Amino acid sequence: MLDEETVSAMGDAELSAALALLRSEMDRRERERARFEKAELSKRNKRDPRCPECKARLMRDGRRRDGVRSYRCPKCGRRYSDASNTSLSSSKLTPSKIRAILTLITLDCPDWVVAEIAGVNVKTAQYWVDRCLDAAGEWSNASRLSGHVWIDEMRFAPIRASGFVDGVWTTYAGRIAKDAYMEVAFDSSGRGFCHLFAERLGTPGSAMVSECLSGRIEPGSLLTHDGASCHNRAVRELSLGDDWVKFAAGDAEYERKMKLMSNCCSYLRHCFESHNGIKFSKLEAYGNFFMYRWSHVRKHGLRATIEFLFNRVCGTAKSQISESLF
Repeated sequence: MLDEETVSAMGDAELSAALALLRSEMDRRERERARFEKAELSKRNKRDPRCPECKARLMRDGRRRDGVRSYRCPKCGRRYSDASNTSLSSSKLTPSKIRAILTLITLDCPDWVVAEIAGVNVKTAQYWVDRCLDAAGEWSNASRLSGHVWIDEMRFAPIRASGFVDGVWTTYAGRIAKDAYMEVAFDSSGRGFCHLFAERLGTPGSAMVSECLSGRIEPGSLLTHDGASCHNRAVRELSLGDDWVKFAAGDAEYERKMKLMSNCCSYLRHCFESHNGIKFSKLEAYGNFFMYRWSHVRKHGLRATIEFLFNRVCGTAKSQISESLF
């Protein structure tokens, strides 16, 4: 072991070489620890521990050369590790670095800012943004609203559009398009989702709203809404309590009943304005991410929300194809 006298006698070149060797060894040990930590995180937070191909229960199959637990599918014979089929399966970053990146993403930092502060390239930052969208999308898809539920439709101009005239927009390609609408829904327990009516632009009809909400709201729930005619069918078919109030500027009853929804929609609009240039196909994915953040921060605070997102990302499978999103 080096002592102070030995170090003092070393020249600058020898010190530099020794420091480089120490840094290399520290990096190697940190990567080794990170492999086990990421495997444990994936195992603990994985939503589906079965075989991704045939959904059979996996059997233990020893360990890999690096010491990480290995599994084998008894049906198809494929081999997996704890991190297989999760966001961490091909990542070389340490969990602490990933947590720092997700913190910056949660704080709405642009990709280039995330890359600069975290010390990664922009594509890596974009990769983890997509993982956050996947995690929020899974949370949204699993949300089945109950108790007291609020719904409303948010109106969006097509992304990258300009020239609003007579209720339509001229897109960047010169085509004319009507506004798009997104269904926003959440309940008193903090669950929620956003659904983009992408199949047809313009005001959604009662059949579209009813189909969107079918299977997403428990029968008997109390539905608070603004009395739009497109909601009536859903209230009737889903056996919901009808707590409607007509919009009127300055009306005390409307502001009391719809205040929470108004705050949510204002928050979503502000978030979308901070992300100019989102593709139309990604509106719903970002809407669910913003809804996830709004719901969790209100209920648990920012720090806990970041930790919840980190754990969910660790166990969430990759579903988005990055090349089609830029």
